[in-house]
Amino acid sequence: MTRKTLPMSLMPAPVEQTIETLPAQRLPGRATRRSPGARRASAAGVQAPARAVVVHSGARDSYQVARALEEAGLLERLVTDLYWPAQAPWARRVAGLLPGAVRAMLQQRHEPHLPAARVRTLVARGLLVLLLDRMRQAPFAWRRRATRRADAALGVCAGRLARATQAVLVTYSYYAYHALSAYSGPALLFQLHPHPASMRRILRRELAAHPDCAESLGKEWELALPEQDYARLVEETRMTTRLLAASSFTRATLVENGIPESAITVVPYGVDSTHFSPGERTPAAGEPLQLLFVGRINQRKGIKYLLEALRRFTSAEVQLEVCGRVVDDLALFAPFAGQVTVRPSVTADELLAAYRAADLFVFPSLGEGFGQVLLEALACGLPILSTTSTAAPDLIEDGVQGFIVAPRDAAALGDRIAWALTHRSELRAMAAAARVRAEAFPWDRFRAGVAMAVGELLLQPEAGRHV
Repeated sequence: MTRKTLPMSLMPAPVEQTIETLPAQRLPGRATRRSPGARRASAAGVQAPARAVVVHSGARDSYQVARALEEAGLLERLVTDLYWPAQAPWARRVAGLLPGAVRAMLQQRHEPHLPAARVRTLVARGLLVLLLDRMRQAPFAWRRRATRRADAALGVCAGRLARATQAVLVTYSYYAYHALSAYSGPALLFQLHPHPASMRRILRRELAAHPDCAESLGKEWELALPEQDYARLVEETRMTTRLLAASSFTRATLVENGIPESAITVVPYGVDSTHFSPGERTPAAGEPLQLLFVGRINQRKGIKYLLEALRRFTSAEVQLEVCGRVVDDLALFAPFAGQVTVRPSVTADELLAAYRAADLFVFPSLGEGFGQVLLEALACGLPILSTTSTAAPDLIEDGVQGFIVAPRDAAALGDRIAWALTHRSELRAMAAAARVRAEAFPWDRFRAGVAMAVGELLLQPEAGRHV
């Protein structure tokens, strides 16, 4: 297999990203459904796949993977739980009768470039999971069981559909074990999060260091799943032809657990830099440094290390706004009254305003498959302070568009915050560089990388499946 770099038109510099590109042949598209690999296999009397079945629940990655394949003429079907067919006449009539908030929620389960005819849904499974998720009083075990049963049903449906249509299978992690158990052809696994064995080690270490965070850490899938189910998450990384990851950190954890690096393609996510854009903020002299954290408020995101770093500063020097769903006890923030503002629920417009009002985005996560909020912050002209266990090393140069530190290092976080506090003019220059950097990561770059990875799989129908 030839390793090439992504064409320069799609490659942000100077951070290097290696993407395995297709050979010089044209991707199989709408006008030419049969790939060169398919023609070779046909000549040998073997039916080769020409399209792909994708499987995931929810509006994962804003449906960008399925959209990428639809635009390239490679999509057989997306198998998912709930999808709103906004283009259907009946759906438009129903939407007109609904409150604006409900319409907005439905629109999140729709992608204008992905026709409903290309989507197969398992509505009952999706509705049950959604209902239990909204019922905060529902026992966690119920929600876990319903989610994993829905994941299994989606996987089986996708595997059977790929087998019936002789398509390749593009499965996100969590659905892959059951999808690949129902299918024996070539497959691509999109590893959403770091390898489960690596994350389990990280979380167990954190649990030992912070037993007061046991409730939230114990609900992370790598610790919460029954052993058989956890073993399946590990096994699915070995059941596929190739793997896709959104960050070098995820790739490193896969390699750490025995997956050949040559089998992994890294394609960073993109961002809508039209929506996420800088505001007109001009800080007044003597104004506190405004920090922003966005994400689930729990210890997996390193929230206690951020609060520990914050102890070095007075409320007149540094203010922190925290936006996200609260998982750990809000008592964590009690000692920081007047310095930390917690907003458990914000609208899209409020989130955009928060990005634009901040001076530095802080995301001290212990382990992320990517960290989409990093790109959103950069696009809003907001320098980032994050860890090596996220996509930050793929996105920025340390000290240019932000800072990268080791996870679990409150002192390093505090040092970078102190620098930002005393170097406001340099921080503004860093903000301009952050916006320029984000513009190198449009969503169409991500879609091109996905189409290349899937197209390469289609061009090698004779490849074995297991890595």
